Amino acid sequence: MGFSGKPSKGCAPCREKRTKCDLRQPSCTQCKRKQRQCVGYRNELDIIFRNETIPVTRKAERRAREKSAQSEQRYACRALTAQPSRQAALGDEATMHFLANWNERFFSADCLYSGGGFDYILPVLQRDLDTGGPVPEIIKASGLAALGNIRAAPELLTKARHTQTEAIGLLNRQLQDPRTQTSDSSILAIIMLAIFENIICDSPSTAKTMGYHLTGASALIEMRGPSRFNDSISHAIFSRIRGFILGKCLQTRDPLPEFILPFLYDESMAQRDFEPTFWRLIARLCHVRAHHKVQGFVDLAMAQEAQLLMAEFEAWQPSFPEWATGERPTFRGDLRYSNEDATHRFVWLTSAWTNKQIARILAAELLIDWARTELLQSSGLPESRLYNDAVHKQILLCEELQVGTEYFLDTFKEFQSNAKMLGGYSLLWPFYVLSTAVTSTPHTMIWIAKQAQRVAEEFGIPQAKAISDFSWTVIRSSPFPIVTTAG
Repeated sequence: MGFSGKPSKGCAPCREKRTKCDLRQPSCTQCKRKQRQCVGYRNELDIIFRNETIPVTRKAERRAREKSAQSEQRYACRALTAQPSRQAALGDEATMHFLANWNERFFSADCLYSGGGFDYILPVLQRDLDTGGPVPEIIKASGLAALGNIRAAPELLTKARHTQTEAIGLLNRQLQDPRTQTSDSSILAIIMLAIFENIICDSPSTAKTMGYHLTGASALIEMRGPSRFNDSISHAIFSRIRGFILGKCLQTRDPLPEFILPFLYDESMAQRDFEPTFWRLIARLCHVRAHHKVQGFVDLAMAQEAQLLMAEFEAWQPSFPEWATGERPTFRGDLRYSNEDATHRFVWLTSAWTNKQIARILAAELLIDWARTELLQSSGLPESRLYNDAVHKQILLCEELQVGTEYFLDTFKEFQSNAKMLGGYSLLWPFYVLSTAVTSTPHTMIWIAKQAQRVAEEFGIPQAKAISDFSWTVIRSSPFPIVTTAG
């Protein structure tokens, strides 16, 4: 999933005129003074999480330059006297930083029982270093973006954008060649462009740009077809884009791309996959949520499917030896001696538990919607019990997710491996789901604000700071709806 940067809170006229808006209701002071119509303020939730804003990359870069003009002047002076080896060293540092902190591994069916997963990015990186492909440049750009965020160094973010542009040039040349158009390098490079946008997060248009890249990668995967994803590297690349697509569809309630289903039900791919049953359940959940979005209400058939999905998700258990049925994953070992493999393994394990919990929360949302309709049509005792049960189930699931997320944050923080960054980033998805759940309360939002701030401080992830700031805004500016039980 992707989050946008912190948006402008001002009304449309103030944003257009680039004047400071005092956010007064029903009309801001600037609009009153200028005798113009104040059209109100944007929905910050949509901006931060769904990113309905037009691209403002140049504006974000200008703001960063204004905030750090003195720092950039010093950097410019250094750049004039820097030796080529200095720039090469920075590029190497950025590449190593990405590989150490952001290189998510894949757990296939044959590595669930041992080790820290399969590194599918490094082999493609090594091949592209020999052939001049785009993957090394986009990895370098992503590393520069990550370093720029951690060090609060706008000059590194600017360099990251320049390096990304160079990578896009290399990719475009590769896409013009039929021999390399649908290669592992081309598809991975586009996925990496999406990851780059997620890391740099320097504009409210970040999520939209990320979506464009995912659409491009999906088109190449469809052109290539399931039969050409039968080795470990290509299968892991497909699995990465599959996770992005399913997560995006769950978040936006958009229908799944048609090409994805043949991949999900391809038996040759399923043999080496991590729990193909789980991904098929997620696809079904995406379908019913998309149907709900189009239809506008939950009918009996959709409610029955949601109920069935909740039961099947609850029954699903991954093949990890560390998985304990009915229990939250816990790290078994001394955190002081946690190595890279142990970190990757625990991150994957916790992601499986988190995604299972989130899927049940989203399915419960459909049941609440249906039960509410039934209660409005016939406010008898059976309908009241049905509604109360649906609300109670989601409340329990959300509470379990909160407890688990806080434990994972405490654990990731203590890991010695740099790969713990992936763990911190994985916690953004629970924050989003909890903030949008119909049973969320002001207490939920306060918890999200505090925990997201911790993620921002511990891992240097800008999206977490945006989530925290938004949550405090919701808490302070308006009453938050509370779902209560019926009579």
